Amino acid sequence: MARSECEYLIPDGIDPETVKEHIRARIPCAEDPAYEVTRRFLDSFDWRLYLAHATLEERLEAGCRRLLWRDSATEDPPCVQPSDAEPGFVRDLPEGPVRARLEPVLGIRRLLPLLEVRSRVQPLRLLNEDDKTVVRLVLEDNRFRDPARDHEGPLAARIGLLPVRGYGAELRKAARMLGQDLALKPARAEVLPEALAATGRRPGDYSSKLDYRLDGDRRADATAKDILRGLLATLEANLEGAKANLDSEFLHDLRVATRRTRSALTQIKGVFAPDLVADYKERFAQVQQITGPVRDLDVYLLDFDAYQASLPALLRPGLEPLRDFLKDQYQGLHEALVAALEATEFKGLLASWRVFLEAPVPEHSAVGNAMRPTREVADARIRGLYRRVRKAGRAITPDSPAPELHELRKECKKLRYLLEFFGSLYPKPRIGALVKRLKALLDNLGRFQDLAVQADHLRETARRLHTEGRAETDTLLAMGVLVGDLLDRQQRARREFPRLFADFDSRENRAIFRALFVPAHPRGQPS
Repeated sequence: MARSECEYLIPDGIDPETVKEHIRARIPCAEDPAYEVTRRFLDSFDWRLYLAHATLEERLEAGCRRLLWRDSATEDPPCVQPSDAEPGFVRDLPEGPVRARLEPVLGIRRLLPLLEVRSRVQPLRLLNEDDKTVVRLVLEDNRFRDPARDHEGPLAARIGLLPVRGYGAELRKAARMLGQDLALKPARAEVLPEALAATGRRPGDYSSKLDYRLDGDRRADATAKDILRGLLATLEANLEGAKANLDSEFLHDLRVATRRTRSALTQIKGVFAPDLVADYKERFAQVQQITGPVRDLDVYLLDFDAYQASLPALLRPGLEPLRDFLKDQYQGLHEALVAALEATEFKGLLASWRVFLEAPVPEHSAVGNAMRPTREVADARIRGLYRRVRKAGRAITPDSPAPELHELRKECKKLRYLLEFFGSLYPKPRIGALVKRLKALLDNLGRFQDLAVQADHLRETARRLHTEGRAETDTLLAMGVLVGDLLDRQQRARREFPRLFADFDSRENRAIFRALFVPAHPRGQPS
């Protein structure tokens, strides 16, 4: 349905044809031919369009396929662009106004179908005494289909009023007739949220961001299980997308959830038995190992255009054999990843982990921190890690070897995860300021490390291509220049480090840490 001036729901049990006859009995009208419309609503897995207050609809009508972008926060008409194929990645769409709006919102994620709405549309024209059209009216009989769950069902029929220029009074009269005479209820929501509710889905029901609501007085072992259950849900939510390789963010989010799981196991100390922690820490480390090679190639391929653009124009074509080589490697590595994720060992890990997390905590625990209040344990662990980060960061000099910066990065990651796990226990603005400065420092340390790893990988790949006779001189020259550029950028990151660490280690930041993470009293309890 085009965006209506007024839109009403036809109650269950009332056939749209009955409503049409009621209208004809009150106002002269002409009936235009009915037609069928299929609307597929799309978004990314993490609801990027919804969070940007936008909807994207692929409309199939009269043999034509169009994309319609709507800004849900405005009354502006939709942005429309013809489409000749099912949407996927932004890069696969032709240039046009919808792509221009979609690109900055969707990024590297794939468009996925949320659901489908199939409608039989009956247009009516309300006429005055001169048989002129004064209001356009649309009756819409709707059904939804959820392709992911192979489920379909009816939606409320709708009736909408479309204005005709110069006939505002007639529009208002028609609206009164529908709302008062026929007792139809105004449609408070558009068809997409209604259809999502019918399927049992909640917009925004997936996010990789941590959003816990913790009780600081609760036992620390019970809180740790809450945190770990949330991470397991994120890991499991991304499994099928990672196996199907729908887009690279599925594997990324799966790996982050795994890394956070290992961090929670080891950094929320003394809440579980040491042998259990050691066992699951090692088993989740294996998940990191089996997912790492594909993620590395994802990063190289996502950054490839930027790599190429960083080279002089003359050298850019020489880099294409490298792209082909990476793509050739990718298929085999992804097949190995899928086999590992479908293996009995991995499925057994997730099953046994869920059994442990869903079991109630014991009434009494001899593990040191298990029965202490969550806030007390969080304060102590965050305070201790913060001191370690400050000490390690202050020890970095211009002559410090790269491994020392890498170790500092790992400590910073642990601190960031703890701040995010327990963030709801503290004032949001203050904890947000700490995380913001820490993320800026982590981004710098991450660039330094990643650029070094990428340069080393390219050097090794160049040697392999040369040995196997798969690279001409132009390709090796281009790769050499690219390695040099990566190492230059790494050194720039190194030079930026002192300023970013000084910002993190500022007097203001130190004051916030001292105020938030207060030592427990009496002293002497384990931390």
